[in-house]
Amino acid sequence: MLFALVALLTSYVVGCAHVIPPRPSSSWSVVPEEVALNPRKIEIELGSSDTVRLSFRSDFERNVTIGFLYDYGANDLRSDPAGIIAPLDNVTLTANETKALVINATKPGHIVVVCTSSETTVRSSARTLVSVEHSYALGIVAKVVGWTYFTICTIGYYPQVITNFRRKSVVGLNFDFVGLNIIGHVAYMIFSVGMFWVQRIQDEYKYRHPRGVIPVEENDVFYTIHGSVICIVIGIQCACYERGGQRMSWTGIGISVASCGFMLVTAILGAVGTMEWLDVLTYASYVKLFITMVRCIPQIYMDFRRKSTRGFSMGYVISDSIGGVLSPIQMILIAYNHEDWSSIAGNLTKFIHAMLIIVFDGILMIQHYVLYRHSPKEKQSQEKGDPNAVVISTQL
Repeated sequence: MLFALVALLTSYVVGCAHVIPPRPSSSWSVVPEEVALNPRKIEIELGSSDTVRLSFRSDFERNVTIGFLYDYGANDLRSDPAGIIAPLDNVTLTANETKALVINATKPGHIVVVCTSSETTVRSSARTLVSVEHSYALGIVAKVVGWTYFTICTIGYYPQVITNFRRKSVVGLNFDFVGLNIIGHVAYMIFSVGMFWVQRIQDEYKYRHPRGVIPVEENDVFYTIHGSVICIVIGIQCACYERGGQRMSWTGIGISVASCGFMLVTAILGAVGTMEWLDVLTYASYVKLFITMVRCIPQIYMDFRRKSTRGFSMGYVISDSIGGVLSPIQMILIAYNHEDWSSIAGNLTKFIHAMLIIVFDGILMIQHYVLYRHSPKEKQSQEKGDPNAVVISTQL
């Protein structure tokens, strides 16, 4: 496991620093501050149309002819809108004039419309992202699915907190599982918050994927923030309540330290400009993915040794598994609605994380409801930390 983290760190240092390439030249250059397109982003249902405002502000009485190019990515400007919208004709504006520009949607997808003029230079303010979707209704369904899994997963954290509080004990809850869960949630929170709220990181993503959507939804952000807080609360319970001699294993501590160190190194490289912040966040999401791969193994192994799941709440597992099903469904709905399957690759951690959750939660449910369903409860002496009682192993 530590070797995997070292391999990630090596690949990061050697090959993941990203330098934005220079913008390609064009016979048409992009328009100055006097010309603007508003709004900067519109969504259109397939087969319908919408308008954007094209304006020319100038202190001089003159006309300007505006043409349109389409950004295919990394400022690869072309005259063909890839069939996503109908091609736009040139427009002539007088000083301080605003005209409505009609955009007709012809195919699902994303395209950036860029204003151009042979007289001026490129300005990012004179561009608009056009998103064409199959159906507004399907977009609403995707949001409902996202907030449904957020709600279910949010509720699912509380049975473990309540169980610990009522028992005033965390015996049976593996400390490696708790510690790794905290690191995993915090790592994914850093990724989600940065992608959703930090404009600089969004700009970096749009530069690489100008025809794609930001692969993080509102429900992802609030889910990771809430999950991080609750996991920390459970960690505090582990420090305060009866633990029966349990502790984090040295393996769990090693993975935790290595994961935090890896994220710290990438953050430093991002701060000094060696790595783009988008790459820093992407590698934080990989930490979450790695933690998901290993976090349940200590709990599964401890249940196997004890032949019991007492002390570990199935409410969390059930809700987590439901979220593991709904989360990729939301991603697939969004990708299909915009015919933007690259959005799944843009947040591959979320997709693989859901698949891993289904597998590991399935094992935990089989242990609880099938294998150890009729296993006797641990002796009361174990709950009270009797030194003569069998100490539950927390080793991997």
